[in-house]
Amino acid sequence: MGRLINSEVASGLLVVAFGVLGLSAIGSLEIGTANDMGPGYLPRLVAWALVLAGLTMTGLAVFRAHPPVPDLHWRPLFAISAAVLFFGASIDRYGMVIAVVGMTLLAGLASPISRWRETPLIAGCLAAGAVLVFIVGLKLAIPIWPR
Repeated sequence: MGRLINSEVASGLLVVAFGVLGLSAIGSLEIGTANDMGPGYLPRLVAWALVLAGLTMTGLAVFRAHPPVPDLHWRPLFAISAAVLFFGASIDRYGMVIAVVGMTLLAGLASPISRWRETPLIAGCLAAGAVLVFIVGLKLAIPIWPR
């Protein structure tokens, strides 16, 4: 048997965490019965299925030998998380162009080999593509520029 915490155990625990998070997010929604389902019936069922699947994955993984969990790379984790948060926080107020450009520049911090001359060009192309697809093509009600 390998180390107790390996990538399979970590994956199982992550699935359990998603299930517990779902159960806590459901809150006090009415469950109802199988014949008369309330708004919390299916989400609660899915959340419990996640918990059960995660516990099963974890239980099976404990008794198998797997390679240990690789080291966590903090720089990409923070840069990509910051990029997603920036996009979500800025798209409604500052528009698609600034949100996509900012997100791309922040995501560029994730890699130590980012080329800072090309990153603004990529950001501009992605912003133009996002405007064409989502605002012009799909006609979503998202502002292009700051309000």
